[in-house]
Amino acid sequence: MKRFLALFITTVVLSLSVAAQEHTRPPKATTPPRAPNVPAETPSIAAPGWTKFTSQEGRFSVLMPGTPEDKVETTPSDHGPYTTHLLILRQPRNVFLIGWVDYDPSFNFNRQTELEMNRDNFVKGVNARLLETRLTRIDGYQALEFTAENANRIFRSRVYMVGRRPYQLVIGSPKGIDDTVNINRFFNSFKISPY
Repeated sequence: MKRFLALFITTVVLSLSVAAQEHTRPPKATTPPRAPNVPAETPSIAAPGWTKFTSQEGRFSVLMPGTPEDKVETTPSDHGPYTTHLLILRQPRNVFLIGWVDYDPSFNFNRQTELEMNRDNFVKGVNARLLETRLTRIDGYQALEFTAENANRIFRSRVYMVGRRPYQLVIGSPKGIDDTVNINRFFNSFKISPY
């Protein structure tokens, strides 16, 4: 069975890559100075323009530099219907994606294979080369982190397994730009709500 989350995200990323190539590269991002005695995690100081986005349906919250578009698709399959959700935020430089799939309760899958197939299908779908990958646990959940690159972009991604639901977070940035601050802010702010 194909891994639907990665395929859905890949389709969107491919459509974004062409539009992103039309933009020129802005200067490197700089971190704004912190006010004295204010903790770095204070969103208004540490992340100007970033806001907390909460998805009740997705059961998560995350910091993003804007409000994402929501795309939902339900598809029948031999293993029962599945619903793919994708939140997309396009910027002149970066693309932020959060996706998850709700499978039919009767569909059984191997959790580790699910993580790896989402990674492999995503990398293949954006015509990229896998640079690094590692298995980890994030907030107690089984996860896989990876970095891939194609001719124009660097893609950093995390794939989580929370119960029977795979989540995938992706940030695509132009090659040659160090966007570590925004990548870390996006990934580290992603919090799953208890089921």
